[in-house]
Amino acid sequence: MRGWTALLVLAAACSEPPKTGQMEQAISGLEHLHSWDPVMQGRGQYAYDAVMSWGPEILPLLVEHIADETPTALHDDFSGRTAKVGDVCFLMALRISGRRWEDFYDDGVFISTALENPLFCIRWSDRSARRRVQARFRALLAGKD
Repeated sequence: MRGWTALLVLAAACSEPPKTGQMEQAISGLEHLHSWDPVMQGRGQYAYDAVMSWGPEILPLLVEHIADETPTALHDDFSGRTAKVGDVCFLMALRISGRRWEDFYDDGVFISTALENPLFCIRWSDRSARRRVQARFRALLAGKD
């Protein structure tokens, strides 16, 4: 009987790592995205696929990263813009949640149609707009809006 007890204790000690850490690691890889398609987004790139594979479970963490202004490897020569991790997280959160950017217009975000690729057309009205969008998204996820 002692052998079984030791085996159960060992099995409990070798539990799966926390999902939050794995999700954070996937999101941190978004800064390495190198291409973004207007329709397919970053599909086919490891970090994008890793984040999207979590489905709605990763939404709260994506929302937390909307304010992340870390530059990505995504650059548009015509506009001279380099996308930020927060921009990518915003578009991915919209896709996963089924929301539209217009739901956040009053919070200070606008996506123009000046370029074919919406990633390079995201405009934040001011420095606090990202925080307002986060707050609205949190409320929507909590069912309070």
